[in-house]
Amino acid sequence: MPRLDECHEQVVHALENDGWQVDARPRRLIHEERLVFIDIQAAKGVNGRRQQILLAEVKCFPDRESTTQELYIAFGQYILYRALLAQEEIDLPLYLAVPLDAYEDIFDSTVMRTISDNRIKLVIVNIETETISQWRE
Repeated sequence: MPRLDECHEQVVHALENDGWQVDARPRRLIHEERLVFIDIQAAKGVNGRRQQILLAEVKCFPDRESTTQELYIAFGQYILYRALLAQEEIDLPLYLAVPLDAYEDIFDSTVMRTISDNRIKLVIVNIETETISQWRE
């Protein structure tokens, strides 16, 4: 299993603070010979019933000197995971979870255009307060 990003626990806490129940293990996905792990699977329900389930890939962008490479990796993973989910006929929304400071610092107009053109869903997390700042569909 791959190593989790350094802000993973804060993202988990932010989702939990927003009422989501987060599974302890990453979501394992296999298609043909390809095995991937999506960082988070979370469920939210009413009266004990699961009504919403989401998947999220966490990216912290820790090295501000190599943000372009980190963006390539994040977007590539997201698009590959979304394609694998479609091939396996798993109809769950997939989000890219990013820290608020990274979103504000490196998500310029080109990055936002890429997100829009590729229909990438974002959950933006305030790492310090462990809260959800924004959902972007």
